[in-house]
Amino acid sequence: MEEYHNVLPGYNTKTKLGRYHGSNFNFKTFGTTQWVVGAYINVEYKSHLAEGLSEEDIIRGCIEYLNQPPPRKKYQKKKSVPLYGQLAELPHHYRFREDEEGTFIETLLITDQRKNKKFWGAGGIGRVKRRRGRPRKDEK
Repeated sequence: MEEYHNVLPGYNTKTKLGRYHGSNFNFKTFGTTQWVVGAYINVEYKSHLAEGLSEEDIIRGCIEYLNQPPPRKKYQKKKSVPLYGQLAELPHHYRFREDEEGTFIETLLITDQRKNKKFWGAGGIGRVKRRRGRPRKDEK
């Protein structure tokens, strides 16, 4: 995915694997411990549907694959972590699509990392409760 995908085609040749979503979502931990990333997952989903798997099973399998940490290097002490953060079991939204380049899944994945080098942008801080009324003195 390019940074300015359709707005300025060919402006930047760097590609990343997704983009942090700027909208506010209605789930409790949004903006504090979880953030939403828009991504395309390239998968031949028609062959899996022909095998008898449901759409939800295909999505679960893709997310399970993405949550696997990379293999451990020789003599590595530090435990490997997943490249994209810990993704939620099911995405917030998904849609199966097909175009001239092939078949893919449009997803809004939920991750626990506010900023990741694999995605464009960074997650926002979410909702901040507004204090109403006049300021009060601190009571001791």
